[in-house]
Formats: sequence, structure tokens, C-alpha cells
Amino acid sequence: MISAVRDPRSAIRSPLLAIALVAALASTADAQTDSVRALLQVARRQASEGSAAAALDTLRKARARAPNAEDVLSAYAQMAIASRQPIVAVEVLEPLARMCPSVPQYQYMLGVAYMQAGAILASVDALRAAEALDPGNARVLKALGIALNTRKLHGEAQPVLARSIEIEPENVEAIAALAEAEEGLGDPLAETHAMRALAMNPAHATANYVLGVVRMRQQKYDEARDALLKAIASDQQMARAHYQVSLAYSRLGDEAQARVHVELYQQQMQALEDAAKKLRR
Repeated sequence: MISAVRDPRSAIRSPLLAIALVAALASTADAQTDSVRALLQVARRQASEGSAAAALDTLRKARARAPNAEDVLSAYAQMAIASRQPIVAVEVLEPLARMCPSVPQYQYMLGVAYMQAGAILASVDALRAAEALDPGNARVLKALGIALNTRKLHGEAQPVLARSIEIEPENVEAIAALAEAEEGLGDPLAETHAMRALAMNPAHATANYVLGVVRMRQQKYDEARDALLKAIASDQQMARAHYQVSLAYSRLGDEAQARVHVELYQQQMQALEDAAKKLRR
């Protein structure tokens, strides 16, 4: 059998073609990487300007170009949390936390996202994991304390928040959360810490909430109403503030406003339950 005559130039063309193909792929990959970097920079600028929604949209484009890039996924999850889209954040963070179980940042962000979604048990578990990995992190301690407060575990929250404040003495979020833990325990220091937080930020939602509850206990219902309305003005999604202000209005004889805030409380609790159901699916 006579074999086909092979063009000797093909022996040259094939390796040259392979080299050219590799170079072209590398160039495409470099261009893709540059494009993703540029999108990350745009997202950072948008976030620094206070436009979390725009930053999240930009990061969606980056994720489409680099769906498995860890820095893109991490930034995307952070912006989803900042945009109060916890389900979106959890969908990214759960696999990230599984793939990188020794990275405290992912456990921390996952705990915050769970908390936003109303999955408080899962939030506490993730934040405890973050604390175990990074026990001296004030931000992690603060978030864990807030989650424990949400579960009404004020006795556990108080020492955690006190540790956070030892590390960052001027952190208004931690001071307000400590006041909430103390109020739940009936500790008179709750008012002191709430007032300290309000001296730093007069509009702080949690500090105003705590002061409102303290005034309710003191039967100063008009002052309680005013403080609780300030809390709601700063955080309209604070369901517990709507509930407490409904009680204040009721004590003041304004049943119409009491019903308005009871309905808002019920709507927000239903929204949290719906979000938690989505996570359980």
C-alpha cells in the first residue's frame, strides 16, 4: 500500500499554529482579566460613592466574565449584603465558605447575610465559626452579639459585645448593641450606654430603640414614642421598633396609630419568614 505523501511544510505549520493559538488564548485571557479588573475598580468607586445597587450591577457583569473568581464572588456578596439582598449573598457565600472553611471573612459575611434574611440560628452558627477562626476580631464579635440579641440570648450577647468594645471602644454599633443586651437583662446600664451611643450618633436606630423601651418601662410613653419613631426613621425595617411604638401609642390613647404600626410589624415579620423559607428550600 502506498502511503500518502505528507507535505513536509505541515511539520512546520502545526507547531507554529499551536504556538499562535496559545498566544491568542493567552491574549484573550489577559484581556478578560483586564476587563474584570476594570469592572472591580468601577464597582469600588460606586460603592465608595454610596451606590451599592449600581456596584452590585457592575459586579454582576464581572461575575459573568469570571464566574469562579474568588475576588469577584467575595465583592459580589459584600455588595449584595450592602444592598440588603441577603438571598443573593447567601447563594454565593455558602459555596465559598464550604470551599474555603478556614477563611473567617466568608463565615462572617455568611452570618451577616443569614441575619438579614431572618435565619438567626444559621447566623449564630456562622458567626461562631468566624469567631473561632479570628477570636480577636471586633467586627465579628459585634455581629455575633447582635445575632444573639436577636435570639433574645442577652446573657450570652453581653460579654461578647463587651469584648468587642474593649477592642474598639468608640464603635457606636457595638455600644448600642450592648445597651440592647443590658436592657434585655434589666440592667440599668442600658440607659447609660444608649445615651452614650446617641451622643455619638443621635439618629442611631438601635440606641433610640433601647431608649424607647427604657422609657416604656419608666411609663414615660410620650418620650418612648418619640425615641421609637426616631429609630424607625433611621431603619424603617426595624420590626421590633414598630411593635414597641404601637404599645406606646396605645398607652397614649391613639389606637389608630397603634394599629398602623402593628400592621407594619406583622408585614415585616412575614417578609422575614418568607425570606427564611427561601433559604430552607
